[in-house]
Amino acid sequence: MQSHYDPAEAQRTLDRYAREHGEDLALRVYTSRLLGSDPALVLHGGGNTSVKSRVTELLGDVTDVLFVKGSGSDLASIEPRGFPACRLAHLRRCCERPSMTDEEMVAQLRGQMIDPSSPTPSVEALLHAYLPAKFIDHTHADAVLAVVDQPDSAARARDIWGPRVLFVPYVMPGFGLARRVAELWRGRPKGDEPTVMILDKHGIFTWGATAKESYERMIEAVSAAEEWLRDRHEASSRRTMSVPPARELYTLLAPIVRGALARASGTPWILAWRNDLELVAFTDRDDLGEISQIGCATPDHVIRTKAIPLVIRGPFDGDPLAIRARIEASIASYADGYHDYFHLASAARKVTKKELDPWPRVILFEGLGALTVGKTRVDADIAGDIYEHTARVIDEASAISEYQPVPVLDLFDVEYWSLEQAKLAKSAGSGDAGPLDRRVALVTGAAAGIGLAVSRALLAAGAHVVLADRNAAALEKIAAELALRYPGRVVHAVCDVTSFVEARKAAAMASDRFGGLDVVVSNAGTAPSGALHTTSGDGALRESLEVNLLGHQNIARAATEVMLAQDTGGVLLFNASKSAFNPGPDFGPYAVAKAALVALMKQYAIDLAPRGVRSNAVNADRIRTDLFGGGLAEARAKARGVPVDEYFRANLLHRETTVDDVARAFVYLATAEATTGCVVTVDGGNAAAFPR
Repeated sequence: MQSHYDPAEAQRTLDRYAREHGEDLALRVYTSRLLGSDPALVLHGGGNTSVKSRVTELLGDVTDVLFVKGSGSDLASIEPRGFPACRLAHLRRCCERPSMTDEEMVAQLRGQMIDPSSPTPSVEALLHAYLPAKFIDHTHADAVLAVVDQPDSAARARDIWGPRVLFVPYVMPGFGLARRVAELWRGRPKGDEPTVMILDKHGIFTWGATAKESYERMIEAVSAAEEWLRDRHEASSRRTMSVPPARELYTLLAPIVRGALARASGTPWILAWRNDLELVAFTDRDDLGEISQIGCATPDHVIRTKAIPLVIRGPFDGDPLAIRARIEASIASYADGYHDYFHLASAARKVTKKELDPWPRVILFEGLGALTVGKTRVDADIAGDIYEHTARVIDEASAISEYQPVPVLDLFDVEYWSLEQAKLAKSAGSGDAGPLDRRVALVTGAAAGIGLAVSRALLAAGAHVVLADRNAAALEKIAAELALRYPGRVVHAVCDVTSFVEARKAAAMASDRFGGLDVVVSNAGTAPSGALHTTSGDGALRESLEVNLLGHQNIARAATEVMLAQDTGGVLLFNASKSAFNPGPDFGPYAVAKAALVALMKQYAIDLAPRGVRSNAVNADRIRTDLFGGGLAEARAKARGVPVDEYFRANLLHRETTVDDVARAFVYLATAEATTGCVVTVDGGNAAAFPR
């Protein structure tokens, strides 16, 4: 492991923050981000850092304070605001108390904050306050965990870090840990100043007089653990798969699992595959069923991954119905096991808790990798990141001795610790759930016009969305824009709907990236015109049928494959047109295909109703989009004998209908669980086009 401390970058951080926040906090931010940017040290809100400094309070008092990472903050992106300042003297006095409840500790921390609106200080703030050094760093480094998650971890720690290591037998984080460290610190031989502190089964602390010194001591200490591991087991010799499993297996399995989880839990989930070849090799271990069930590499991870993953044995290339039955039985067995774990642990600890959901967050498929589970793709990715590192720790520890993390009862304490659950709730964000939370949608023609408006509306309603369009450049630009606003919930697929192969790839992306598919908005289309009795009109009709009818069939057929594999219903939504009921002059190539599209929608409604899949259409009219470019708007207005603006307002309400009006109709139909075979008009009112 190498130091990435860059004096020039440190100076730029000083230039940015020091004037407002002081040099101490500015440099604290800089080295905290260095730690947080290395997943071998810190993962997703893990670890914490601090600096002792001084501030001038409102009434002019100069006070010694501890700036410590706020609970739930992420070191990789932390800002000065993420370090609440607490009065140092009071926190140190708290460490001398014989006991303190979690609620009392939080009250003491919050009561000593200089700015009460700041984030709640880390649960390890008292420990940071007690240690005398100015800068303090704490990580859950993989190499350190691979050492301490073994038998005789104290002896191994002394072997690696020498006699000046302060080794702390496992204590749950919070007041108890701070109190235990204080006892050990006072009990050390006089003049024997520790240079590193190892928390058994948990992580590592380093410190220094400067941010640079504390950071580089962390790098040096973790490097020592890495070297020790290499001397006993070459890290590069971790097993890996030379040939990845067939891609089709992943696409097949994800919707089956997603459907089984939804039926068992009563709610949808978002899934994500992890098939790095080293993780695939881990799931191919002969002892996978035993070694994976021992527990988390560090207790902090339990709130993201549960105590253990679900393991599903192969093969996975046989009868889909048999595979589905095996997956359903495995999920049910996991839930039963979780119930037992909860009740036995509650009894052993003599506590009364409300049981959390019993569903796995990591599912290991023998020889394939991991399928991770979350309320969002971000949650699923966090579980995946953590388990990739857990597998690495297990491999390294078990190659030398045996993997021996904290016992399951200690994991239960952390999983059901109110302070950890509060951290999880904070990272999930606040606000009301959208009507399409946890749902996955596919939108064609998504790069512009109605498709873009629908995509925005679905995302605003909480959905994860696959954007599909044949215009690669426009699609990539729009996808990047939406992904910034809705992190983790947007992917894109270049797709020409006239190709069933491309339609199937777009539907497969929904399975691969999010686990399945719930809503399809089949929107892509063209607006050809011409008299059907002419040669050009006949050619335009044939081209129109390929896009405006068969293109929708390709998407519907591909999407249905995924929905039926899930077996949790779904909805097919088609962008038809008022022209399906009320064609205009010289617009036959468009109107005929759209009329057939309405018939297609009705047929799907009839055929798929027994499987819970709904099928509906929106009939819009005169929506000002790129389809009306190239002079088409002027031509249609001329055919009606009105100016262009009047053409767009020519309806009963005398109101131009917008893409957002259409988008709201699609969102409604996506949530209308008792509606199928329906045509919703969004045209300002056109009596000649009323459905009949």
